[in-house]
Amino acid sequence: MVHCIIVSLVVYVKRLSAVVSDDDYRHVDKLVKAGLAKSVAQLVREAVAEYIDKKGAGKLLNLRTVPLEQARQEVEDYLKSHPGVVWPDEMAEELGIDYRIVLSVVQNLLKEERIEEAEPEVIHA
Repeated sequence: MVHCIIVSLVVYVKRLSAVVSDDDYRHVDKLVKAGLAKSVAQLVREAVAEYIDKKGAGKLLNLRTVPLEQARQEVEDYLKSHPGVVWPDEMAEELGIDYRIVLSVVQNLLKEERIEEAEPEVIHA
């Protein structure tokens, strides 16, 4: 009698989402059509894996615990020193403050009309 051991590997996955320009998407589409990947999703997964390998653990996110008023002041200072379009997630990462706190501060600043939301830029090719 033959005995078989079945080993199951459970892999938990998360969905990533990003907005890219039409130009970047066309480049990705060309790479997929050229056979570099079976799909856009596969290309993105491979690009993320390559990026992680390249960067390693050198830039681990270290979130600080700060009072809300300090977070507000840091967000305001950041916005003053970074004119133009600023993404809350990138600001949170650079400041080392939880994204939800940064987003809350940004929403309050919008309500108080201290900052304004950028209009989406439409690029015609």
